[in-house]
Amino acid sequence: MRHLQACLLFLTLSMGAMAQAASSHEQQAETFLKLVKADRLVVPVYAQVQQMFVQGFAQNGGTEADAAVLEHFQARANGELDKYVAWPQIKPALVALYTQSFSEAELKELIAFYQSPLGVKVLNQMPALTQQSAELTQARIEKAVPAINAMMDEMSAKLKAKDKS
Repeated sequence: MRHLQACLLFLTLSMGAMAQAASSHEQQAETFLKLVKADRLVVPVYAQVQQMFVQGFAQNGGTEADAAVLEHFQARANGELDKYVAWPQIKPALVALYTQSFSEAELKELIAFYQSPLGVKVLNQMPALTQQSAELTQARIEKAVPAINAMMDEMSAKLKAKDKS
């Protein structure tokens, strides 16, 4: 009986320590996500959806007199997005993602880096660099589009010619 009590006591203490460790690991992930301003990740999604409604509004002949209709649907769209991607909804999934991807020690190292002068510079420069990288890549892709379209046309012609033979 004493062995059973000792085992139960050990198991209870071990589970408490594991829960505390997981909690600390999750806290490190939350600290990292806050530091990298992950709560702002979805702002472009909201802006993109709002822009889609503006375009749809214009394409369907919306006028300034109909602005209330646009605003109504934009507000509804924001409410729908809030159900799925607002920070309180997405944060637990991101914490889980980061705790699965990085150990607690690694998260501590990442936090230390992003709190360093170079890390702060990276955080400040990254949005502009990401945007400029996307623009640079898009411009280069556009140069390849005519040749790729020609290849698609050539493939289509070859397949059509095969069907006729």
